[in-house]
Amino acid sequence: MVNEVKDIETPKQEEPKAEVEKPKEQTFNQSQLDNIIKSRLEAEQKKHQRTLDDAKKAEQDAFKEKEVKEAKSKAELEKLMQQRISERDTEVLKYKNALKEEKIDNNLLSVVSQNQAINPKQVVSLLKDEIKLNDDNRVEILDNNNNIRYNEKGNLLTIEERVKEFLQANPHFSVSGKSGTGSQSSVEGKTVKPFKIQDLDMSKPEDRAKYAEYRKERDSKPTQINLNK
Repeated sequence: MVNEVKDIETPKQEEPKAEVEKPKEQTFNQSQLDNIIKSRLEAEQKKHQRTLDDAKKAEQDAFKEKEVKEAKSKAELEKLMQQRISERDTEVLKYKNALKEEKIDNNLLSVVSQNQAINPKQVVSLLKDEIKLNDDNRVEILDNNNNIRYNEKGNLLTIEERVKEFLQANPHFSVSGKSGTGSQSSVEGKTVKPFKIQDLDMSKPEDRAKYAEYRKERDSKPTQINLNK
């Protein structure tokens, strides 16, 4: 008989466990701690400054965009106002021209015709540049130096007074003054100075007109030959 031999289990010996080292807590001195805090503060400040810069840039962009829009609106408004001013000036000019035509041109032509001028339109053309409307729409007669003329009573010289004055000084423009060159004439009861060519100033338009009228009258007459010499 075979004796069974039982294996006798030998108790296992536990292997010694390796010791795990715990991480040592990091310690900082006061200087290192101050530097860390300073670095973090600087980082936060930079981040905050970037936010402020971005906000400021956005605000500036918005302001510039607003300026552009307002500039367009302003230009359109100015254009509209200029158009309105131009329309108003046109209406004012039209009114002034109509008033001038009534108070000066038509009135002057009427007065010249009533005083028996030979060529009323020619007399009107010679006198109309002397006559102006002031800001109060009153008629003013100006002299050669653009000074306002007054009559003997100290009132503004009237168109009628100026026409009579002109025809008295220039009788060849008046029907009643056609009594002959060099002779005395009476206009409105006053004696008129005889017409003399040597008294003319050919640099003046009215004197040139006088000379042209004189030549026209002279050339229209037949030539007379005296055979009794």
